[in-house]
Amino acid sequence: MLYRKIGKVFLLCPLVFVSLFASAPADISFFNDKPKGLVKDFYIYRYLQEPTTSSKDANALLGETSRMSMKLFYAYASRINEPNFKRTAECLKMRLPTLLKQDTDCLAIKFSPYLATKMDKKELKKVEEELSAYKISKSLHVFYSNAPFDAMKNGNNGLFFEIFNHVGSSYRRTFLDKELSTKKIQELQSDSRINKTINYIVTDNKMKNFNKSLLHVDRFEKVLTEDSLFFLGLNALKLGHSALAMDYLEKAYEKAYYRMDKDKILFWQYKISKDEKYKKELGNSFDINIYTLLVGVKTKNIKTPVADKKNPDYDEQDPFGWTNLLKEVKNKDSAQLEIRAQKYLYTNTLPLYAYLMERASHYKDHYFPMPYYKYLKNYDNKRIALILAIARQESRLVPSALSHSYALGMMQFMPFLAEAIAKKQKFQDFDLDNMFSPETAYMFANIHLNYLEKYLHNPLLIAYAYNGGIGFTKRLLKSGTFEEGEYEPYLSMELVPYGESREYAKKVMANYVIYMQILNEKVSINTLMSALTHPSKVDEFRD
Repeated sequence: MLYRKIGKVFLLCPLVFVSLFASAPADISFFNDKPKGLVKDFYIYRYLQEPTTSSKDANALLGETSRMSMKLFYAYASRINEPNFKRTAECLKMRLPTLLKQDTDCLAIKFSPYLATKMDKKELKKVEEELSAYKISKSLHVFYSNAPFDAMKNGNNGLFFEIFNHVGSSYRRTFLDKELSTKKIQELQSDSRINKTINYIVTDNKMKNFNKSLLHVDRFEKVLTEDSLFFLGLNALKLGHSALAMDYLEKAYEKAYYRMDKDKILFWQYKISKDEKYKKELGNSFDINIYTLLVGVKTKNIKTPVADKKNPDYDEQDPFGWTNLLKEVKNKDSAQLEIRAQKYLYTNTLPLYAYLMERASHYKDHYFPMPYYKYLKNYDNKRIALILAIARQESRLVPSALSHSYALGMMQFMPFLAEAIAKKQKFQDFDLDNMFSPETAYMFANIHLNYLEKYLHNPLLIAYAYNGGIGFTKRLLKSGTFEEGEYEPYLSMELVPYGESREYAKKVMANYVIYMQILNEKVSINTLMSALTHPSKVDEFRD
């Protein structure tokens, strides 16, 4: 067991929260029988934050760490009495003014092209001289040049990508937004680093010149990914070259592996050409996603499993149990997965059952469970559908899910946000382990959604904010996205600059529509999407 359960989470009144779970590990013996992996790393991270943890214990746990994330690195640095370890952490945390006063080694640890954009030319030349023995110094002349774009393009491919792919969007727009010659773009296109460059250019709607250069990228270039070819297609479309857009999309389809990616490309081929063959092909998709829903493909193979008994042999709130299960079924075939799934057809393990059965069907069957419904039944159906839609995308509704960034539970709350909500709501004795409780996860999600819905009134926008933050979503909406236009709001949806939020929100939107249907609520995905270009209907940030 992850912890000794001596009670349950319960509400005494709306603003009092009492937890009877054990908290962070009390001593190093906790780790003796724990398998190496992500969950153990998380509890090592928590243990290192305890003021009583000794340097000896921290050193002993180093070899037990599976993946040294930056969070974990900083936590170790705060406990281990090793000068180089501590010094590296200190340098990485320094702000630029403090960093510039440090020795050369410290400066080299942290300095980057992005930091170079924040300095004046005289100061930067001094840094270049000081870092002359390091690779970073070879690119700094671009930033103090009178013509940064020319200095960048006249260098080799390495210099070009070192600059363009590692500065901020503001610097790119101000100094690097110029059209490249056909010869130069074709020189760059055979370098795999151009995939990141294409992403930065096409998803920034304030880049007005450089994107014209991309019309000359050869779609047959082997290093181009499916994503890059798709972005090149949308870029050509924005610039009025619909035939070229179709060429890029055709090549993107050939490289696409996942069904949703194929459906995305088919959707755009249909939008551009109006050729019914693309819509017909979308109709043959086995997937359920925003694209199949938008063209009216009839949803099929949707399953909402139910159970009436609790599994007495499985603690659904134990993250070690969930990760162990994932390891055990990693290479199982469909028949083996189905057999294993039956062991979890219980009220408290429905998400595990659904996950295994969906895998067994090779994702041809689509499971939309509604577990722990007793904690949702007092909310209206729209809120229920939204919570379930987010939870399905965040964690497959698994209560003990844990991410590499230490997002916790069904709703994948980051520790800082969970703690902030607990503090604001005056919940007493809150511990991060509480987030593995379905009741707590749903309650915190409801509280957070109450906040987000003060400003956002559309599932897609709420999903952006849930994943990327309310500030990110505000900046997105005020940057000229989701305005009226021939291919809106779909073009804006595809060009959200933060890739994780972009794809996340599309999946949450599709989940939301399905859950609304399961709850017998009328909903039209086309109506939800068309509302995005009418600010007064969907957000409080635009006039």
